[in-house]
Amino acid sequence: MKKNQLNHRKCLSLTFLFLLLLSVMGAQAQEKVTGTVKDVKGIPLPGVSILEKGKKNGSRTDEKGNFSIQLTAPNAVLVFSYLGYKTIETSAVTTGGMGIVLQDDIAGLDEVVVIGYGTQRKGDVTSAVVSVKAADFLGGNVQDASDLIRSKVAGLNITKGSGDPNASSRILLRGISTLEGSTSPLILVDGVVGDMATVAPESIESVDVLKDASAAAIYGTRGANGVILITTKKGSRGEQSQVTYHSYASVSNYYKLPEFMSAQDVREGLTSFTDQGTETDWIKEVTRTGITQNHSLNLSGGMKNTTYSANVTYRDENGVINGTNANTLKSTFDINHYMLNDIVKLNFNVIVGEKKNNATVASDLGVVNVYRQALIRNPTAPVYNTDGSYYEDYNVFQYYNPVAMVNEFNGERKERWSRLTGNLTIEPVKGWKTNIMLSRNTETGLYGYYATKKYFSSTINGYNGSAYRSDADSRSDNMELTSSYNKTIGKHSFTALAGYSYLYNVFESGSMFNFNFPTDVYSYHNINQGVALKDGRASIGSSKSDDKLIGFFGRLSYNYDNRFNLLASFRREGSTKFGDNNKWGSFPAVSAGWTLSNEAFMKDLTWLSSLKLRAGYGVTGVIPGSSYLSLTKYNYGTNYFVDGKWVSGLGPTEYNPNPDLHWEKSKELNIGVDFSLFKERLSGSVDVYNKKTSDMLWDYNVPLPPNLSTLTKANVGKMQNKGIEVMLAGVPVRGEAFEWRSNLTFSHNKNKLVSLSNDLYQTVNFLNTGYAGDPISVPTHRLEVGQSFGNYWGLKSVGLSENGLWMIENPQTGEAEEFQTSMLTDNYRQYLGNGLPKVFLGWGNTFKYKRFDLNVQMSAQLGFEILNEQRMFYENNSIAYNRLASAKDLVYGVSTLSTAQSQTFVSYYLEKGDFLKMDNVALGYTFDLSKSKAVKNLRLYVTGENLFCITKYSGLDPELTNTDLQGAGNDPRDKYPTIRSFTFGINVLF
Repeated sequence: MKKNQLNHRKCLSLTFLFLLLLSVMGAQAQEKVTGTVKDVKGIPLPGVSILEKGKKNGSRTDEKGNFSIQLTAPNAVLVFSYLGYKTIETSAVTTGGMGIVLQDDIAGLDEVVVIGYGTQRKGDVTSAVVSVKAADFLGGNVQDASDLIRSKVAGLNITKGSGDPNASSRILLRGISTLEGSTSPLILVDGVVGDMATVAPESIESVDVLKDASAAAIYGTRGANGVILITTKKGSRGEQSQVTYHSYASVSNYYKLPEFMSAQDVREGLTSFTDQGTETDWIKEVTRTGITQNHSLNLSGGMKNTTYSANVTYRDENGVINGTNANTLKSTFDINHYMLNDIVKLNFNVIVGEKKNNATVASDLGVVNVYRQALIRNPTAPVYNTDGSYYEDYNVFQYYNPVAMVNEFNGERKERWSRLTGNLTIEPVKGWKTNIMLSRNTETGLYGYYATKKYFSSTINGYNGSAYRSDADSRSDNMELTSSYNKTIGKHSFTALAGYSYLYNVFESGSMFNFNFPTDVYSYHNINQGVALKDGRASIGSSKSDDKLIGFFGRLSYNYDNRFNLLASFRREGSTKFGDNNKWGSFPAVSAGWTLSNEAFMKDLTWLSSLKLRAGYGVTGVIPGSSYLSLTKYNYGTNYFVDGKWVSGLGPTEYNPNPDLHWEKSKELNIGVDFSLFKERLSGSVDVYNKKTSDMLWDYNVPLPPNLSTLTKANVGKMQNKGIEVMLAGVPVRGEAFEWRSNLTFSHNKNKLVSLSNDLYQTVNFLNTGYAGDPISVPTHRLEVGQSFGNYWGLKSVGLSENGLWMIENPQTGEAEEFQTSMLTDNYRQYLGNGLPKVFLGWGNTFKYKRFDLNVQMSAQLGFEILNEQRMFYENNSIAYNRLASAKDLVYGVSTLSTAQSQTFVSYYLEKGDFLKMDNVALGYTFDLSKSKAVKNLRLYVTGENLFCITKYSGLDPELTNTDLQGAGNDPRDKYPTIRSFTFGINVLF
């Protein structure tokens, strides 16, 4: 075992021993309190949380609403809280019992919402901000934070169209607002940049989403795609130590597999294969039942002046394709200490993680994809020859044994990350807080593989094995200084914030490749032994880049009489990625709210519980991806023979320097309304927005000379996004033993490319993109000024000719003509549909009956087309590989496709993508442990993920990740198929 691994484990062990010691020291004498909790109708409420204020000594009501709690201090105050009801505090009554009545509070106006550099009472929020608490998270086989909140935030679209255990979800908020920049929201974990996988899902307390620019503008150039704020669990002062153990196991298999031709079809002459005399299920040969285990241990508590929380989570997932796996270990530790009568607060937070997985080609697209090779393989061919070697047939182009691809390609990917964060908060005067935060985030990665001499690339190229190794190291140093002051004077209250932010990022990497090894034993660990190094055919490379981002910001919020709210912010930000003429940018924002329900003229509307109007406007940005686009860069160019020696020359890189390079700018107007009706049995919000992006980065052709290169990257383009978002929450049924809660989200976005040129930089108004793979190699989409993103652009097929070839509509004449390769030009192409859904829906339902709970989460996407690439490639009868069984079907009811018709993209392969999917179903039971002294809570549950999908789409899964936005709606033939999982888990609170 390596030394650093030993030190890491010792550190975790000492941490938990230390925290256990603190918990023992905090034990105190107890006094018992009993009582009953009911709603306004007198119906007992089961599962109400009762906490001793400042101690977090807790209990819960039973199915009859009764509770008992042991106090740890005299004159205790009890806090009663329950989802959907207003939290109340009251002094403990130690004799005669307590009768507590909770009021409905679906709107949750007193709920605390995390915003940029602080928090706000939900009733004071004037922007489009949504908070999802731990009680509302999805359960089951949860890989990262994105799985917790799927379909729970209107406008936040989270998709994962792959069953690969190493695949991450794609997150898109309010459409696409950039052509070349990142489309992902800024993700902060406890205020520091991270991602959805930085911490284990079991460590997360809440996820808050800043959707509009008036909320996100305080993050400047990083806020154009919205901001996601992840808050981890913390300890509380005076809280008795509690330990939570969460464990589950999942089994997974393919949700759906395509039906290809069988061995019998080969023998009947329906394919181009010859009968090899066997029957092989190639998919079965390279797959298995996926198994996942997850274990999480959390410890939290606190004393008078110190709080602490720690978590360790281990997850091991084996994918359904052989060799695919992901093994992760994540741990967090957070401690707070208060001094000098709470004038000074110290916080120290540590996050460390490690992930390992095998080096496989199961998720790579192209000919090296194991899944592709298993599909196209002759079902009558054997896996092995009679001598035990792999059966190969290199006479067929790009056709390889998938079993050999799994067995003869080995290696490992390793990722490690650590983040150290310290906060010092000083509050010399009540309401005035100054905080300095320092953090360092480091990430290291190592990737190495070895392809043995039996691997197809070695055999074809004549290699005696090949090896590759690369490493990467990144570091982010962050310092933020903030000072805030809040004050209430009569009906007036305000909060002022000022701050400074410094962020430095540096990235380094290296790689090497060699081949022809004396043995396969070395793998990639003795890469210098390859003979190719000696004759100059090996390769080596390295790189380094860095950048700085500095910001000054401020914010002022004002509230008058809980009726009028105003918030204004401003950020001035500079980056080394910008050109000399545009180092700094300004990002203002303002928003306002009017709570009409608190006005005197609304008091008589008894059916209206609350009503608030909001409006906000802000400016955000997208920062360039590369660090040095504004500078002149050189690479090695042509070799020159000088003075009898060959000398390597330097030449300019792809782009010309651009001193005017700056951020992409998004200006967004958001108008919203929040409401609750019928004594807060129904609540919701509606937001309408208009976001205009300008100065979008794009590549422009320029003359050579006077330029060093023919390309210049410049800020020219414009794009617009409009949309509407609706969130509804209600309690259709609430009884003594049964309760039903329901939540609905709806979002619609319309996108348009406004322009790509200006007076200085000119280009054509369209770009053909989204190319289909080899051998089709034609564009599938067109990006055009005045049109929306994701439009399909291709040949419209209207039937088959007598020769079994496509009949193509000529868009100029409207006549149908028999397909010819000369038609593969823009003269015959036309718009065929759009690959981006127009509507996203999410519907969640929670049912509770006594100690049983059932959670059901569904999602839907409507109004889009999918290019079924498997059909486009494998329904074609001209190919030399195995084909889909549907290749035997009549096309347009006329005949099968002719063997003379080559593979190509036509509208016949576009299908309606509308679907309704059952994402998650979880059934749980919480045991009555009121008499137990050791175990405070025990819950068992079972879940199913991706249970069914209602759709007319004939492919594997209509929910697409759409990682290539310029080919939106294309369903790749090689993607790792999605899976269905069943999970059994247990939660224990000690």
